[in-house]
Amino acid sequence: MKSKGKRQISKVKNFCPRTAARLQSVAWRQLFLIFAFCLLPFDFVGGQAPVRLAIIDFVGDGSGEVSALLRQSATAEFELLDNDLVRAATLGAGYFGNLNLSRDEARALGQSLGCDFFVIGKTLTTRRLAGASGEQAYFESLAGLFLVETRTGKLILFSFESAKSETEAASKEKLKTILMQAWPRYAETMIAARKRHATAIENLQPLPPAVEVLTDDLAATGIQQPFFYQRLKPEYTEQADLAGVTATVELEAVFREDGTVGDVEVVKWAGFGLDESAVATVKKLRFKPAERDGKKLTLQGLVRYNFRRPLSQAERQEETERLKRSLQDIKKPPSQIPGQRPKP
Repeated sequence: MKSKGKRQISKVKNFCPRTAARLQSVAWRQLFLIFAFCLLPFDFVGGQAPVRLAIIDFVGDGSGEVSALLRQSATAEFELLDNDLVRAATLGAGYFGNLNLSRDEARALGQSLGCDFFVIGKTLTTRRLAGASGEQAYFESLAGLFLVETRTGKLILFSFESAKSETEAASKEKLKTILMQAWPRYAETMIAARKRHATAIENLQPLPPAVEVLTDDLAATGIQQPFFYQRLKPEYTEQADLAGVTATVELEAVFREDGTVGDVEVVKWAGFGLDESAVATVKKLRFKPAERDGKKLTLQGLVRYNFRRPLSQAERQEETERLKRSLQDIKKPPSQIPGQRPKP
């Protein structure tokens, strides 16, 4: 059965073939525009698509209580990915709980999950001693949360939460309450990051002038590397100490021709305050600028800091005693060392 529009075109065609062809072309164009409009992203047609969020099981959260709590706290502003699918995708991506990720690694993980943002973290409950004599004991529950943007691989927020109580169960419940109260702040951070991305697209800025990259083979290009006047060691933070974190932070820093440090960007993050500690240390560096043919240059280089939990006083004393015993064993003849037999 022909539609009214087709019957009208058929009538016109009998009298004026050229006019009928034009009408038919217009009809097809209108149909194409309607079809294309239906395929446009929701953002483009006046609204905003929900943010796709993945919450990955936390390290140390064997029962899954913390990650489950965060999933329950996710508001209607987020499209929460199914937990079973998230677990399958993380295993398929080869992710097994590493929190010390580079931007490239984070971006690849987010793309495997198919999300805009993802949350990873670590939780720990431990018994601690208080007072000068160490007779008083309490429990402390900790949680370190990493909010990561898939598009850039950036760590947009690290949050460290802790709760103390006389019992293990009570400290865990207090921590859950703190996390529930903090969730609106986490959600706001992700929404704000998305808005910044949309604004950046609308207001494209020209790229900054290119700088040469500091590498080990600069001598082949005739460039003399910067000479640093001192070596500075970043501080290992209290948060990292409480969580027992060992990590590596990598930074891309611009070393200007005037001997000062320019932009510093974290390309491998660790959280627990270690990123901020590394950035602060790099900005304090003083150096003789790089040169080529007597002309000072601005270079961009990779700076890497390895963080390891320092030994406590008791641990240092125990390590010293162990070394002393080892030295004593070295001085003894084989017949006096337990488990050793004299050579024939």
